[in-house]
Parts: sequence; C-alpha cells; structure tokens
Amino acid sequence: MNDVSHAETPGRTHDGAAVENAIRRFMVAALLSARASAAFLTASSDSGIRVLARAVSVGGERHVAFLSARPDDFGLDEPMIRHVIVGRSPMRRDLGRADGELRSNVCVPVDFPDSFRGALYLEIMGERPAADIVESLEWQASALAATLTRNLYEAELHGVKEEAARIERELRLNLDMIPALTWVAGPGGELEEASRQWHEYTGIDREAALGVGFLASFHPDDVEKVVSAWTELLVTGKPGGVEARIVRHDGEARYFMLRAVPLFSDNGRIVKWYGINTDIEDLKRTQFELAKSRAALSEGQRMVQSGIWSWDAATDVFSCSLECAGLVGLSSENITSSQLVERVHPDDLGLLRNAYDKMLKGHELNVSHRIVMPDGEVRFVHGRGRLIVDENGNRREYIGTIIDVTDSKRSEQRIQQALAEAQRAEATLAEAQKLSHVGSFRIRPLTGEIIWSAETYNIYGLDSCTPLTAEAIMERIHPDDRERINEVYATGIRDRKQWEAEHRLLMPDGSIRHVHCVTRVETDPEQEPEVFGAIIDLTDRVNSEEALRKAQADIVRMNRVTAMGAVTVSIAHEMNQPLMAIVTNAATCLSWLDRPAPDLDEARVAAERIVKEGKRAGDVLLNVRNMARNSRPSIAMVDINEVVADVMTMMRSELRSRQIKAAVSLSPAAKPIRGDKIQLQQVLLNLMLNAAEATTGREQGRTISVTSADHDSRSVAVRIEDNGHGLDPIASERIFEAFFSTKPEGTGMGLAISRSIIEAHSGTLSARPLTAGGTVFEFSIPYARGAHEPEAT
Repeated sequence: MNDVSHAETPGRTHDGAAVENAIRRFMVAALLSARASAAFLTASSDSGIRVLARAVSVGGERHVAFLSARPDDFGLDEPMIRHVIVGRSPMRRDLGRADGELRSNVCVPVDFPDSFRGALYLEIMGERPAADIVESLEWQASALAATLTRNLYEAELHGVKEEAARIERELRLNLDMIPALTWVAGPGGELEEASRQWHEYTGIDREAALGVGFLASFHPDDVEKVVSAWTELLVTGKPGGVEARIVRHDGEARYFMLRAVPLFSDNGRIVKWYGINTDIEDLKRTQFELAKSRAALSEGQRMVQSGIWSWDAATDVFSCSLECAGLVGLSSENITSSQLVERVHPDDLGLLRNAYDKMLKGHELNVSHRIVMPDGEVRFVHGRGRLIVDENGNRREYIGTIIDVTDSKRSEQRIQQALAEAQRAEATLAEAQKLSHVGSFRIRPLTGEIIWSAETYNIYGLDSCTPLTAEAIMERIHPDDRERINEVYATGIRDRKQWEAEHRLLMPDGSIRHVHCVTRVETDPEQEPEVFGAIIDLTDRVNSEEALRKAQADIVRMNRVTAMGAVTVSIAHEMNQPLMAIVTNAATCLSWLDRPAPDLDEARVAAERIVKEGKRAGDVLLNVRNMARNSRPSIAMVDINEVVADVMTMMRSELRSRQIKAAVSLSPAAKPIRGDKIQLQQVLLNLMLNAAEATTGREQGRTISVTSADHDSRSVAVRIEDNGHGLDPIASERIFEAFFSTKPEGTGMGLAISRSIIEAHSGTLSARPLTAGGTVFEFSIPYARGAHEPEAT
C-alpha cells in the first residue's frame, strides 16, 4: 500500500509486519463491507483520541496508511468516537445529502490486546448501512482483536523460547568451562550431553556416547559396579555417586569420583541428571600430586564460582578455600561455623540447620539457600557435603563444595515466570476463542501429530479426551466437501504455502456447521513441514444470511404477485379474445363439415385459426404462470425488446380500460443481455403500473411511451415516460427506499425491489421529472460479452 508510516500501534510486537497486515486487511474489509469512502482506526490514550490508520478507496483500489494524527485533522466526529470507545456499542449517524448523495457515519468499538480501547470510524456515501452491515463490522473488529492477541502471545512465546535456548547455550558453555568431565543425562539415565573435556579424555565422539554408549569409557571390571550404582540413583531419585576407573583415549585407566544430581520439575518429577566425573587418582598418590590437584581445583573453582570446605565437628574447626570464603562474603580461610551462619539469609536458617543435622547423622548434605553479602546483595548458593571416615570406619571430618548458583537460579525464576505468563496467555486465548467461536490447531503431517485448542474440539463436536486422527477429522467433514478439502490440504503441504477454505461439518445429530479454515505452513526447508491454522465457526452467520435471502426472495415474489393482481382484468381480457376466436372458428369449421358436400379446405383453414388462437392463449397463460411462480433466478441470454413486448401484451387491456394511449419504440440495434427474463418483466410491469396510475388525474390525453435504445454498443436502455402528475420534489428523494410509498394502499416495495433487480444485473435505475409535467423512469443494463453463451441457472 502507499503512504505507509510506522507509528506506534496498539498490540505491536517484534513482528510489526504481521500486526500491520492484520490491520490492513481489517481496514480494507471494513471499506468493502460498508461500501464506505473512508475508514479510520482510532485509539484512546493519555493524550486523547489518536488516529492510527486511514483507509480510502481511490479508483477502485484501497490504500491504507499508518499514522499518528488527531481526529480533527480529518474532520472526524470526535464526540461520536469517544462515546463509542467509552460505551463499547456502535453508533450510526445520518448527515443528510451532499452533492445529491446521502451521507452517514458509522462507528464501532475495537479492543486491542494491550488494554487499549479504540474504534473504527467509517464515512459512507449512499444508502444508510443496514443493521447486518454494522453487525458484520463488529464481528470483523472482534476478529482483529483476536488476531492481534494471537500475535502478541506468539511474540511472548517466541521470547520464552529464545530465553530457553540462551540458557541451554550457557549451560553448554558452563559444562565446557568446568575443568572436569561433566555431563547431562535424561530422566531415564540416557546420556544427552557431555563436556568437551569428557569427549577429549575418553576419545569417544558424541554420536557413540549418547544413550548408553558412555559405558564404553569405563574399565571393563568396573562397568557392572557403575551400572548398579546408576540404577539405584535412578530408582531412588536421590543424588549420589560411585568411584570407578575411566579409560583414557590412550588406554590408561584412572580413578574418578562419579557424582550425579537430579533436577526436578515443579510437579516433583526428574527432568534431568547433572553429573561430574572428578579425577581422584591423584588423591591416592603423592602429596605433591595432591597439591597440584588442589591448585588446579582452586582455579576451576574461580572459573565456575565454586569452592570447597571441610569441617571437624569435634573441634568445630571450619576450613575452606579462598573461593569458598569469597562466595559467602568472607576474606579469610580460617572462619568459624558461626561466622558462616551469620551470612545465611534469616528465612533460610531453619532449612540449613535441618540439612546439617541430617549430615551429622550420616546423610549427605545437599541444600540450596540464600546468603546476604556485606553490601546487602542476596545471592543463591548450593552446598554439598558428606562424612569422611578412616580405614577403621572412624569419623574424620565432613567435606563438601559450595557453588554460586545465583545466575542459574534467576534464570530458572525467569523461565518459571515466562512459563506462568505463557499459561495465563494460553488461558486468555482459550477464553477469547470460546467467545469468538475461533479455534486453533497445529499439525505435523510427517508424524501425524495433531494438537487442537479446546474451542476447535467444541466446533467439531469431538471429545477432547479422544485421540485425534486424520481419519476422525475427515469423517466429520461433509462428504460433498471432503475431496476438495483433501486436495487443498495436500497442495498446501506440497507447495508449503498458506491456504484457506470454507467447508461444512456433518455433526452426529445430522445438523450442518459452516466453518472457515485459515492456515500457515512452516516453510523452513531444513525442517519437517508444520501446519498452523485457525477454524472459524460461520454457522450463525451463514444461517442468518440464508434466512435473509429467503425473506428477500419472498418479498420479491409478493411484489410480483401484487403487480400481477393489478393487471388481472387485462389478462382476463387478453384471454377472452383468443377464446372467443377459438369458439367462432370451431363453429365455422363445423358448418363447413356439416354440408352435404363438406368443404374440407375451408374447414382446414378454420382449424388452423383455432390452433393459432389456442397457442396465443397458451403464451398468455405461460407468461402469467412464470411471473407468479416462486422459482430460482434463471440466468440466460435475454432480448430486452421481447421483454417489452410481453409486458405490453399483458398491459394492453389495462391501458385500454384507463383510456391511456401507449406508444412503443424498440431499437433494432439493441443486443442481447444476460439476465433473468421473469425478473426483468417484473421491473417493467412495476414501472408501467406506476406510470398508468400517475396519469389517472388527467381528464384526457393520457399517454405512456416505452422506448429501447442502444448506448454506444455498451448497454441497452429502456425508458418509460408518462404525462401524469409528476414526482413530488420531497418524495422523489425517497421513492427507491423500502416501505416508502406515496399511495395510501401501496406497500412501498415495488421500486425498491425493481432497483435491487436492476443492480443485480449490473445496471442502474433512475427517475426524473419532465419539465412539461410527467415522469421518466429509465434503466440500463450492460450487454452480455457473448451472444451464444449457454443458459445457466
């Protein structure tokens, strides 16, 4: 579209193009639905009412501009807009005529997902929009709100996914940074990831190590012990470890302390196991090797913000590494347990005491708690510890580790908050779908996985507890629509292009639902195709439209029968003439046959006249029956001159009884048009009756002329002119309105129906007074493109 700026729009997300496209489609649809000349999307803010977007129709095209302006910049009725925004109900206001056309404004409320309130303001030239148009605009506004809400929630979900991916990358980096063999396993014990150091040390690549392939890294004599210990951890769900020998890539076997810690979900289920394989070979060697290992361990602690400690409960001597002291805000290695307790957050003291009491009874220490740094900052740490006994089983001391988990804890909190927000957004979306009768779905064609929202289950009338299959869904689709929907779906998957289609659902009780399906297909060629879509329940709207069409058809037929009633006497007279001629010719025929020498030639002539007059009577009856029957429109090639001739035949006696002189002038240059002959006869009959009634006030010299003419080989025009009392200047502005009539006994539907029939034939119907008195009604209809097109109904 032209003239597009990027002003801030309510509901705008990182995917601003999607929001603008949704608003653009909404504005164009509103223009088309209401046949408006201009549409404005407004919103209420702290600074007042602002115009966010403007749509206009220029030369058959619709242009949408995004902007930020005031209502008075476009001469809009700001009080009307404010009333609709506050009251949340639509308004219509007629402004009278301008340049010969009616003008009116329509304003409907629009809700945005980020608590903004707005309104759609339409300027309409022509007929005042009907109530169903306003209802359609309200429905379109609701659909826009649902679309913007969906975009917002998709953006939030996208942020959550990016955050989760970032955390996963950080975890992977942390694994590689720890100077030890670290790994991550699934809830069933299968290896999912291992650090770079683990792969380099064992010489086993990632593909070979995944699952249970990691067992190949252990010394053959220790495999059974590792499997037994690992199985026990999986069964109990508790952290633990085992000592075992790991074979290095060059064949050397060294002892490692294998430690594993479970990660639990909110519902208490294990989702991951985190482990570290610590080389303890040096602990069994010389003191030099031990010192070297401690130096390396100290550097590792600094890098991963962890520390080690030991505690002799008998002497209350507490020793820790410099890194450990720094983690709790102390500067010395020689600290007491009371100093350490002072750093613990007051709310976590009970938790920590319980954990240490259990450790004194022989249990492993495994506790997370908060500490308060000297500057008041609160940080999260995770402590691990266990009892060390000597060769005789006597207690020696407690040793353990402490790790700063502040970043991971806060990341976990952010993830939990994001998940909670996503759950609330999902609940809100489900309620919005329920209110708007719009369901959503996701399909993975290669795996057959189908995910539906609750409202989609409701629309299809299926139990949400029943597993979804493509066969069950296709069985619910109306049999007449299945092949078409199958083809559309297969084409969309093959071409990976979005598609939409309307179809019917056949419910178990035999009822029919009408739905509109809109989809988007994931187009990444490196991934399996995935279909995202929405199902919109159109049943109520379709039923309402069908009822409206039926009511309109009934009104048209009623008008047709009424018009036929007005010429009943004329039709009876037209029938009387051929019937009298038939009787006379039959008597003549008999007289020629009754002679002693029958004159067969004369009798044959009389019989032929009987056949001719019978056909004439049959044609009159056929026209009357076609005019009165309640049949569907029959579109075919129609000669407008024949239509005029048929109506003049029906009106002949009516005009004679009213002493009206009729003049007919039909142009031989008039070409066929494409339309319904019966409906066109109805229009001409209505106009002839109006002209006849208009001349009733004249004493003598009543005339009506009917002419047909060719207009530049593009259309045919039919003109009905009378010399009656003419048009009332006031009433002339409303003569084509439904239920408006200047006659006491009139229904006010004849001219309204006539105009609708002509407009359905892509034509125009107008009326104007004559200077010398009287009125001219004229309608024109464009020619058909081909004179030999087959008839269609």
